[in-house]
Amino acid sequence: MKNGSLATKLMLAAILLAVLLYFGINLAAYFTNPFTTTVAYGYTSENAVTVSGYVVREEQVLPGEAGELAYFFRREGERVSAGGTVALLYSSAQSLSDANTLRSLTEQLEQLLHVRSLVAGTQAGLRLDEEVTSSLIGFRSALAAGSPSAVGESGDALRSAVLKFSYAYTGTAELDASIASLQDRISQLSAAADAHTTYITTPRSGLFSSLVDGYETVLLPQSLEELTPSALRAVAPAAGAGGVGKMIYGASWSFVTTMETGDLKKLAEGDQVTLRFQKGLDRDLRMTVSHIGQEEAGERVVVFTCDRYLNLTTLLRHQNAQVIFDSYTGIRVPRSAVRLVAQPVTEDGEPVLDSGGQPKTENVTGVYTVWGTTARFKPVTVLWQEEDYLLVLPAEGADAGRRLRTGDKVVTAAAELYDGKVIA
Repeated sequence: MKNGSLATKLMLAAILLAVLLYFGINLAAYFTNPFTTTVAYGYTSENAVTVSGYVVREEQVLPGEAGELAYFFRREGERVSAGGTVALLYSSAQSLSDANTLRSLTEQLEQLLHVRSLVAGTQAGLRLDEEVTSSLIGFRSALAAGSPSAVGESGDALRSAVLKFSYAYTGTAELDASIASLQDRISQLSAAADAHTTYITTPRSGLFSSLVDGYETVLLPQSLEELTPSALRAVAPAAGAGGVGKMIYGASWSFVTTMETGDLKKLAEGDQVTLRFQKGLDRDLRMTVSHIGQEEAGERVVVFTCDRYLNLTTLLRHQNAQVIFDSYTGIRVPRSAVRLVAQPVTEDGEPVLDSGGQPKTENVTGVYTVWGTTARFKPVTVLWQEEDYLLVLPAEGADAGRRLRTGDKVVTAAAELYDGKVIA
C-alpha cells in the first residue's frame, strides 16, 4: 500500500515537472524570439466629437386638449394641406367609443363591398390569396424593422386581407347578409353620432406631429443666432404647454449645440459636415454649418441645418450626436506591426549610386507579412493613427506581390526580422 502511494506521488511530481518545463521552454522562446502575428482587416476610423443639443423647426401648436378624447386622422410626419382635418375631439368617452366603432364598421363594409365586386370563383380567390401573402410579408418586414407605426399599418392591412379572403369562399348569400347587417348598424350609429364633435384643422400646409413638448415657442429658428452657450444650457420647455398636436412648416430644420472652440478649428460657416444622431435617425446626415456664435468660456454655439428628412425628425428634440470631421477607410494593423525599413533606391530596376559610388537607400514605411514560410515586406502609406493601431493603404506603385491586402497575416513581434527570413 505504501509502495503504491509513493509511486503515485512520484508520477504526479513528474507530470508537474513536465508541465513546468514545457511552459518554461515556451516562455524562454518567446523572450529570445517573440514571433507573433495578427490578421489585417478593412476598417473605417473617424475623427469625431460627441455633442448634445436640440432639433429646431418652424412649428405651430394646434389649440385644444388632446387627452383621451381625441382621435387623430393623420400619421406622424404626414403632410397635410391647408384646412385639412388632423383630429377630432369628442365630448365624452362614450362618444369616442361609438365613433371608433363606426369607423371600424365602415372599414369592414368597404372591404366586403370590395369582395362583392370581384368576380366570384378562382380568379377572385387567387387575387385575394396574393393579397394575403403580400400583406403577411409586409407585416413580417415591419416587425423586423422594429417600427411601431409600420407594424400597426401592416397589421391593419393583413387583417383586412384575411377578412376579404374568408368571405370569398362563403358564398354570395352570406356575404350579402353581412353587408346588409353592417349597413343597418352603421345607419343606427350615424344617427346617434355626437353633435358636439370638434374638428381640428390646419391653418397652413405642413407636416403633422402629435407630439407637443413645450419647446415649440422656446426654440425658434429665427432666434438661434442670438443664443450663447449659457443661454442654450438654460433652455427649458414652456410651462403648461399643450395642444392637439402641431404643424411643422418649411423644408429645412436645424440642430443647435455647443462645441469647444478647439474642436472648431476645422469648421467655418458654410461648410458641410456629417452628423450621426444616436437615436431616432438610422442614417448619417450631411448638414451645413449655418452659424458659429461668439466664444464664451471656451465654447461656442453652433447651428447645423439640413433640407432633407424633415418628416423623420418630428419626434426628435434633445439629441446626442457625433460631429464627424473626417472619415478614413483602409486596412487596420497594430501599431507594433508598422516598421521603418531602409531599402535601396532603384531606377529602371538598377540601384542608384550616391556621389561616393555607394548605393543610395531610403526609409520606407511598411509591414512584414507571412508569405508561405518566409517574411515579406510590404510598403504602406499611413492614413490615420490611433493609440494602438494605424489605418494604412498599399504604397502607390508597389508591385502586385508587395501590396498589402485584407486577410494578410502581419508580423507584430519578431527578432531580427528581414525580407525573406524563414519564419516557419
